[in-house]
Amino acid sequence: MIELTELKKKQRATWALGEYDRIADGLTISTDQTMRVAKIRPGERVLDLATGTGITAIAARERGAQVTGIDLTPELLAVARRKAQSEGFDDIEWREGDAEGLPFGDASFDVVLSTCGHMFAPDQQRVASELARVTRPGGRAVFLAWTSEGGLGSWFRITNKHVPPSAGLASPFNWGDPEKVQRLLGNSFSVVAFTRGDCPQFGSSGRHLGTFLQSLRSDGPRCRESAGGSS
Repeated sequence: MIELTELKKKQRATWALGEYDRIADGLTISTDQTMRVAKIRPGERVLDLATGTGITAIAARERGAQVTGIDLTPELLAVARRKAQSEGFDDIEWREGDAEGLPFGDASFDVVLSTCGHMFAPDQQRVASELARVTRPGGRAVFLAWTSEGGLGSWFRITNKHVPPSAGLASPFNWGDPEKVQRLLGNSFSVVAFTRGDCPQFGSSGRHLGTFLQSLRSDGPRCRESAGGSS
Protein backbone atom coordinates (compact mmCIF):
# COMPACT_ATOMS: atom_id res chain seq x y z
CA MET A 1 0.00 0.00 0.00
CA ILE A 2 1.45 3.36 -0.96
CA GLU A 3 2.28 5.90 1.77
CA LEU A 4 0.20 8.91 0.81
CA THR A 5 2.25 11.57 2.59
CA GLU A 6 5.39 10.46 0.78
CA LEU A 7 3.51 10.40 -2.51
CA LYS A 8 2.38 14.00 -2.08
CA LYS A 9 5.95 15.07 -1.37
CA LYS A 10 7.01 13.44 -4.63
CA GLN A 11 4.12 15.04 -6.51
CA ARG A 12 5.03 18.46 -5.16
CA ALA A 13 8.67 18.03 -6.14
CA THR A 14 7.68 16.80 -9.61
CA TRP A 15 5.42 19.78 -10.26
CA ALA A 16 8.12 22.15 -9.05
CA LEU A 17 10.73 20.71 -11.41
CA GLY A 18 8.50 20.10 -14.43
CA GLU A 19 7.51 22.37 -17.28
CA TYR A 20 4.00 22.88 -16.03
CA ASP A 21 3.67 26.34 -17.48
CA ARG A 22 4.11 24.88 -20.97
CA ILE A 23 1.55 22.17 -20.23
CA ALA A 24 -0.84 24.78 -18.86
CA ASP A 25 -0.91 26.55 -22.23
CA GLY A 26 -3.12 23.67 -23.37
CA LEU A 27 -5.64 24.26 -20.58
CA THR A 28 -7.34 27.32 -22.05
CA ILE A 29 -10.12 25.34 -23.73
CA SER A 30 -10.65 23.33 -20.54
CA THR A 31 -10.90 26.50 -18.49
CA ASP A 32 -13.43 27.90 -20.93
CA GLN A 33 -15.56 24.81 -20.34
CA THR A 34 -15.24 25.22 -16.59
CA MET A 35 -16.41 28.81 -16.85
CA ARG A 36 -19.37 27.96 -19.06
CA VAL A 37 -20.64 25.40 -16.56
CA ALA A 38 -19.82 27.43 -13.43
CA LYS A 39 -21.62 30.61 -14.59
CA ILE A 40 -19.55 32.75 -12.25
CA ARG A 41 -21.31 35.94 -11.11
CA PRO A 42 -19.64 39.19 -9.99
CA GLY A 43 -18.93 39.28 -6.28
CA GLU A 44 -19.12 35.53 -5.72
CA ARG A 45 -16.50 34.00 -3.44
CA VAL A 46 -14.64 31.47 -5.59
CA LEU A 47 -12.00 28.89 -4.69
CA ASP A 48 -9.86 27.39 -7.44
CA LEU A 49 -8.70 24.05 -6.06
CA ALA A 50 -5.27 22.81 -7.22
CA THR A 51 -4.92 26.05 -9.15
CA GLY A 52 -1.51 25.30 -10.65
CA THR A 53 -0.40 28.42 -12.51
CA GLY A 54 -3.75 30.08 -11.91
CA ILE A 55 -5.44 29.92 -15.31
CA THR A 56 -8.89 29.08 -13.92
CA ALA A 57 -8.52 31.44 -10.95
CA ILE A 58 -7.67 34.33 -13.27
CA ALA A 59 -10.61 33.49 -15.54
CA ALA A 60 -12.94 33.62 -12.52
CA ARG A 61 -11.48 36.97 -11.46
CA GLU A 62 -12.04 38.32 -14.98
CA ARG A 63 -15.73 37.63 -14.36
CA GLY A 64 -15.77 39.78 -11.26
CA ALA A 65 -15.46 37.12 -8.57
CA GLN A 66 -13.54 37.35 -5.29
CA VAL A 67 -11.00 34.60 -5.94
CA THR A 68 -8.70 32.40 -3.90
CA GLY A 69 -6.37 29.93 -5.60
CA ILE A 70 -4.80 27.09 -3.63
CA ASP A 71 -2.13 24.61 -4.65
CA LEU A 72 0.31 22.18 -3.08
CA THR A 73 3.30 23.61 -4.96
CA PRO A 74 4.62 27.08 -4.09
CA GLU A 75 6.64 27.28 -7.31
CA LEU A 76 3.43 27.08 -9.33
CA LEU A 77 1.77 29.68 -7.13
CA ALA A 78 4.65 32.05 -7.84
CA VAL A 79 3.95 31.69 -11.56
CA ALA A 80 0.21 32.18 -10.94
CA ARG A 81 0.88 35.36 -8.99
CA ARG A 82 3.01 36.78 -11.81
CA LYS A 83 0.41 35.87 -14.41
CA ALA A 84 -2.35 37.54 -12.40
CA GLN A 85 -0.31 40.68 -11.88
CA SER A 86 0.43 40.88 -15.59
CA GLU A 87 -3.34 40.80 -16.18
CA GLY A 88 -3.86 43.59 -13.67
CA PHE A 89 -5.22 41.43 -10.83
CA ASP A 90 -3.35 42.00 -7.60
CA ASP A 91 -6.31 41.01 -5.41
CA ILE A 92 -6.41 37.25 -6.01
CA GLU A 93 -5.43 35.43 -2.82
CA TRP A 94 -2.89 32.66 -3.44
CA ARG A 95 -2.57 30.01 -0.73
CA GLU A 96 -0.29 27.02 -0.39
CA GLY A 97 -2.34 24.09 0.82
CA ASP A 98 -3.56 20.54 0.41
CA ALA A 99 -6.88 19.64 -1.23
CA GLU A 100 -7.25 16.89 1.37
CA GLY A 101 -7.20 19.41 4.23
CA LEU A 102 -8.29 22.85 3.10
CA PRO A 103 -7.33 25.74 5.42
CA PHE A 104 -10.76 27.37 5.25
CA GLY A 105 -13.84 27.35 7.42
CA ASP A 106 -17.08 25.60 6.55
CA ALA A 107 -19.20 27.26 3.84
CA SER A 108 -16.44 29.76 2.97
CA PHE A 109 -17.14 29.86 -0.77
CA ASP A 110 -20.06 30.27 -3.12
CA VAL A 111 -18.27 28.30 -5.83
CA VAL A 112 -15.44 25.76 -5.75
CA LEU A 113 -13.69 25.07 -9.06
CA SER A 114 -11.03 22.68 -10.28
CA THR A 115 -9.77 22.21 -13.81
CA CYS A 116 -8.29 18.73 -13.48
CA GLY A 117 -5.90 19.42 -10.60
CA HIS A 118 -8.03 17.79 -7.89
CA MET A 119 -7.79 14.49 -9.77
CA PHE A 120 -4.25 13.84 -8.59
CA ALA A 121 -4.76 14.11 -4.85
CA PRO A 122 -4.33 10.54 -3.53
CA ASP A 123 -7.24 10.42 -1.04
CA GLN A 124 -10.21 11.06 -3.27
CA GLN A 125 -12.82 10.72 -0.56
CA ARG A 126 -11.14 13.37 1.56
CA VAL A 127 -10.96 15.72 -1.41
CA ALA A 128 -14.68 15.22 -2.08
CA SER A 129 -15.50 15.83 1.58
CA GLU A 130 -13.34 18.94 1.75
CA LEU A 131 -14.67 20.60 -1.39
CA ALA A 132 -18.21 19.97 -0.12
CA ARG A 133 -17.37 21.30 3.35
CA VAL A 134 -16.06 24.66 2.13
CA THR A 135 -18.93 25.19 -0.34
CA ARG A 136 -21.83 27.09 1.20
CA PRO A 137 -25.30 25.50 1.25
CA GLY A 138 -26.83 26.19 -2.14
CA GLY A 139 -23.40 26.87 -3.62
CA ARG A 140 -21.76 25.15 -6.57
CA ALA A 141 -18.77 22.87 -7.06
CA VAL A 142 -17.63 22.60 -10.66
CA PHE A 143 -14.74 20.46 -11.76
CA LEU A 144 -13.33 18.98 -14.94
CA ALA A 145 -11.83 15.52 -15.17
CA TRP A 146 -10.62 13.06 -17.76
CA THR A 147 -12.62 10.00 -18.74
CA SER A 148 -11.03 6.60 -19.08
CA GLU A 149 -12.54 6.17 -22.54
CA GLY A 150 -11.10 9.43 -23.85
CA GLY A 151 -7.83 9.98 -25.66
CA LEU A 152 -5.79 10.47 -22.49
CA GLY A 153 -7.34 7.33 -21.04
CA SER A 154 -6.00 5.41 -24.03
CA TRP A 155 -2.64 7.13 -23.66
CA PHE A 156 -2.35 6.12 -20.02
CA ARG A 157 -3.33 2.53 -20.72
CA ILE A 158 -0.32 2.35 -23.02
CA THR A 159 2.14 4.14 -20.75
CA ASN A 160 0.98 2.23 -17.65
CA LYS A 161 2.29 -0.94 -19.26
CA HIS A 162 5.77 0.56 -19.18
CA VAL A 163 5.52 2.79 -16.07
CA PRO A 164 2.95 1.15 -13.77
CA PRO A 165 1.06 3.46 -11.39
CA SER A 166 1.73 3.14 -7.67
CA ALA A 167 0.07 0.11 -6.11
CA GLY A 168 -3.07 0.92 -4.14
CA LEU A 169 -3.47 4.40 -5.61
CA ALA A 170 -6.97 5.32 -6.84
CA SER A 171 -7.15 6.17 -10.51
CA PRO A 172 -7.51 9.89 -11.34
CA PHE A 173 -9.99 8.77 -13.99
CA ASN A 174 -12.47 8.01 -11.19
CA TRP A 175 -13.31 11.73 -11.28
CA GLY A 176 -14.49 11.32 -14.88
CA ASP A 177 -16.84 8.44 -13.99
CA PRO A 178 -20.33 9.72 -13.03
CA GLU A 179 -21.12 6.68 -10.88
CA LYS A 180 -17.90 6.97 -8.90
CA VAL A 181 -18.29 10.72 -8.49
CA GLN A 182 -21.81 10.19 -7.14
CA ARG A 183 -20.38 7.80 -4.55
CA LEU A 184 -17.60 10.22 -3.61
CA LEU A 185 -19.96 13.17 -3.15
CA GLY A 186 -22.75 11.22 -1.48
CA ASN A 187 -25.50 13.56 -0.31
CA SER A 188 -23.29 16.64 -0.10
CA PHE A 189 -25.07 18.41 -2.97
CA SER A 190 -28.75 18.45 -3.85
CA VAL A 191 -28.07 18.21 -7.59
CA VAL A 192 -25.18 16.46 -9.32
CA ALA A 193 -24.94 16.83 -13.10
CA PHE A 194 -22.39 15.85 -15.74
CA THR A 195 -21.46 17.44 -19.05
CA ARG A 196 -19.29 15.71 -21.64
CA GLY A 197 -17.06 17.52 -24.07
CA ASP A 198 -13.87 17.28 -26.06
CA CYS A 199 -10.75 19.27 -25.35
CA PRO A 200 -8.61 19.14 -28.48
CA GLN A 201 -4.91 19.90 -28.44
CA PHE A 202 -3.30 21.85 -31.24
CA GLY A 203 0.30 21.82 -32.37
CA SER A 204 2.49 22.91 -35.21
CA SER A 205 3.38 19.30 -36.03
CA GLY A 206 2.88 15.71 -34.94
CA ARG A 207 6.25 15.86 -33.22
CA HIS A 208 5.15 18.91 -31.23
CA LEU A 209 2.04 17.10 -30.00
CA GLY A 210 4.08 13.99 -29.23
CA THR A 211 6.42 16.03 -27.05
CA PHE A 212 3.41 17.55 -25.29
CA LEU A 213 1.95 14.12 -24.50
CA GLN A 214 5.30 12.92 -23.20
CA SER A 215 5.38 15.90 -20.85
CA LEU A 216 1.97 14.95 -19.49
CA ARG A 217 3.31 11.58 -18.49
CA SER A 218 6.69 12.66 -17.16
CA ASP A 219 5.74 15.90 -15.40
CA GLY A 220 2.35 14.83 -14.10
CA PRO A 221 -0.87 15.36 -16.06
CA ARG A 222 -3.04 18.42 -15.64
CA CYS A 223 -4.89 18.66 -18.92
CA ARG A 224 -8.41 17.39 -19.46
CA GLU A 225 -9.43 15.13 -22.32
CA SER A 226 -13.17 15.07 -21.72
CA ALA A 227 -16.08 15.11 -19.26
CA GLY A 228 -16.82 17.20 -16.26
CA GLY A 229 -18.94 17.11 -13.13
CA SER A 230 -20.79 19.92 -11.46
CA SER A 231 -23.13 20.25 -8.59
